[in-house]
Amino acid sequence: MKTSRDELTIAIPKGFLHDGSYKYLSSLGINFETESSRDLLFYDKKNKIKGLLVRPSDVSVYVEHGSADLGIVGSDLLMEQAPDVIKLKDLHFGKCKLVLAVKKDSMYRKSEDLPANSKIATKFTKLANDFIHKKGLSAEVIKLYGSVELAPILSLSDAIIDLVATGKTLKANNLVSIETILESSAILVANPVAFKFKKSIISLMLD
Repeated sequence: MKTSRDELTIAIPKGFLHDGSYKYLSSLGINFETESSRDLLFYDKKNKIKGLLVRPSDVSVYVEHGSADLGIVGSDLLMEQAPDVIKLKDLHFGKCKLVLAVKKDSMYRKSEDLPANSKIATKFTKLANDFIHKKGLSAEVIKLYGSVELAPILSLSDAIIDLVATGKTLKANNLVSIETILESSAILVANPVAFKFKKSIISLMLD
């Protein structure tokens, strides 16, 4: 699904960044027409822009491989996936933090308190291993794809590394953040080849 020279394709994430992405694009005068709320492809025929609705973790994949010229993705995922894309702009919405969290009734109050050979559950294995290495911790990373908050409750792990926005999910599961690893927000990215050949169109849109 390669795009033509006079058309832009933008990968838009589902979930946390979805509403902010639409508001941002709308502020640029980009308005997509959809026939159903289940549509995964939609168009702004006036501006010759196609939208793709994809999972957040897939945005950079579509952009890196040229199926989308542009995409909106969290900076946390950019650091986790390290795709070959160009970072165009911090959009300053979708702000959240990647944190180290433990059970509220535990004795751990900082990362150095974790026991030797501890276990940390997370979806962000690269960032977790980078953090462990930086801190000089002795810990095993357990990769999870679903709700990581269950891991310490069921004694699968001593801690978790996960994204939080309001902290309500941690609180609801009797967990508490003890260290912030990084702060994240929405980033507009571009495919390097598309940016080279469609730079004037992309620059006009950004301006």
